[in-house]
Amino acid sequence: GYDADKQTYDESKAKPIQWVRIHNLPDFAYFNHSQHVVVGGIKCQKCHGPIETMPEVFQYSPLTMKWCIQCHKRTEVNGKGNAYYDNILAAHDKFKKGEKVTAAVLGGLECAKCHY
Repeated sequence: GYDADKQTYDESKAKPIQWVRIHNLPDFAYFNHSQHVVVGGIKCQKCHGPIETMPEVFQYSPLTMKWCIQCHKRTEVNGKGNAYYDNILAAHDKFKKGEKVTAAVLGGLECAKCHY
């Protein structure tokens, strides 16, 4: 287990690391890490700061709606070699040909679309 005083991990003691909430979003706000990290390729540090070197973790960014919108306006999407955008492009090509495209093709069966 993790010894917070010594800041070491002892494999022989199986106890989980104590989790302390740092970021507290309103109940009406939903944030999907996978959309940003996996699909968008955003590094943790962009929002959370230099988390790997913080002696004590703190909220680095305000994570307000304004802050998120500003980031969305500034961040350029990299669609090259990205399976998520390749899928959207393929669906768009089907639309142009008059072929059927279902919600499932566009990720409508992903659990996180409705559940969190």
